[in-house]
Amino acid sequence: MIDEERVKEMYHMAVYDAYQEKNCHQMGEYYLGDYIGKELIKSFFSGTIAYVLLVVLWGIGDMEALVSYLNNTELTDLIVHFAALYIAFMAVYLLVTVLVYGVRYVYGRKKMRVYVNHLIKVRKLYRREAGRKS
Repeated sequence: MIDEERVKEMYHMAVYDAYQEKNCHQMGEYYLGDYIGKELIKSFFSGTIAYVLLVVLWGIGDMEALVSYLNNTELTDLIVHFAALYIAFMAVYLLVTVLVYGVRYVYGRKKMRVYVNHLIKVRKLYRREAGRKS
């Protein structure tokens, strides 16, 4: 005979497997610091690429301003200026990364706890049924 309570619990588990597992799977494999550290490394490289692309696009889009800026400044001033902008850009970018992935980690861990609770209930129901049969 079909146990309705067990079917409901297994349904919740199947919904998690279908929709949430790939989003929350990494939260079970990593600690918070490791997960955020991994994402910071990825964000460092993507942020550096984004900064370079922004500078190139700015240079292409406003060539006249770029040429006049290059004519009026020395190379060391230019390098210091772009380095300061890069540091500021990366600080903001990495701060946003920490905040976003910290929230994702907490949300994913909550989803995993719900899944584990459903799993525990199903296991108890199977044990109770096995106890009745013997």
